[in-house]
Amino acid sequence: MLYICHMHKNNNANPVFSVQQESFLKSSRTAVFLYLLQDGAVYAMNSFPHLQKLGFLLEAEELHSMHIHEFYEIILLAKGYLLHEVNGSHHTLPPGSLVFVRPYDLHRLLPVNSERTVFASLALSSSVIKEIMSFLCAPDIMQHFNTAPEAPHVMLSPEDTRGLMLQMENISNEQAVSPASSTLMARVLAAQLFASRLLPSARSASARLPAPAWLQKLRQEAEHWTSLGNAPQRLHQSCACHPSHLCKSFQRYYDETPSDFINRLRVLKAAHELKETDVKVAAIAAELGFESLSHFHRLFKRRYGMTPAAYRRACDRT
Repeated sequence: MLYICHMHKNNNANPVFSVQQESFLKSSRTAVFLYLLQDGAVYAMNSFPHLQKLGFLLEAEELHSMHIHEFYEIILLAKGYLLHEVNGSHHTLPPGSLVFVRPYDLHRLLPVNSERTVFASLALSSSVIKEIMSFLCAPDIMQHFNTAPEAPHVMLSPEDTRGLMLQMENISNEQAVSPASSTLMARVLAAQLFASRLLPSARSASARLPAPAWLQKLRQEAEHWTSLGNAPQRLHQSCACHPSHLCKSFQRYYDETPSDFINRLRVLKAAHELKETDVKVAAIAAELGFESLSHFHRLFKRRYGMTPAAYRRACDRT
């Protein structure tokens, strides 16, 4: 049975009512959350006996405030309209909108009017995303997913929207009776959505060959480097080819230069540091290897639509 519960900020000290979605995902790794907005009120429609049994209840306050979360999220708007503010941009989402939100996307959802709005959120932990991408063996998907300046957004037909919403509801209901089955269903659905909605066009896919194994391995290793201060030199030292060949390979297979790749990693790392620490902006930029503070500001604003200082203030308000 689907339960509807009015969501509001609870001042009770009971931790059962203050645990956020990240905590829920630590045990389940996948989850579907169903929301209804009407007349300024937020409702969460889920199998709440199951969630309360585990000691969890959703906090819907985060919907209306700028926030970042540790997990990946696929949002489906089934009815009504939403204003999606993400990385400094504003988009009015119509019914049928499917949005792929990444952990580093600073965003919030707001109602456009007082009419009823229904949407679903498929939340996936980072480990599940990694497993799905490994299974799909399609690096172009993750490339497009990571490099897009905003959360990727596609439109579905009314028929596809109804079908996908039904799948989301089925997963939500399954969470109450068989968490293991719901996890499997969520992983299969996520793989289908990534493969069918984020693959490049047939023309682009056929024009670009898969990257060689050595280049794929090099990029995967670099994405896990904890220090990026000397990343450009380290990148060249980690491969046996000439720097010009490395640059040509990056451009041919990933449509970006090695410098573009490293700067993207640096900006993502900077966003994490701004959110999690009190280290000064200039110190973060220097630690990441930016010789020019203005260059760092320019790259950061290009990705997030705001300065590093404004990004930190937005994170502090969440």
